[in-house]
Amino acid sequence: MSNTLLWILTAGIILSLIASIIQLREDLARMKGTIDNIAKQVGLPDPINNELKATLLKLILEGEKIKAVNEYRNATGSGILEAKRYIDHLSE
Repeated sequence: MSNTLLWILTAGIILSLIASIIQLREDLARMKGTIDNIAKQVGLPDPINNELKATLLKLILEGEKIKAVNEYRNATGSGILEAKRYIDHLSE
């Protein structure tokens, strides 16, 4: 097999993987929205209450962003990226 053909096949596989990852992210965002709607309908409390926000803001002001991220993750069950984005948004 020539190098050109090998590069074309590799590029095709990489593009296919990227497309799959994008689709999975979209699916995950849609499912999260559905789960949030169901939680509201059945009356589950919002895990981000004023007490948690106060704790997170206190940690941010103390320069403890990593602790704030961990606190958010423990309270919500979210992933590290989502938690970091939330804390970054909160700190603005």
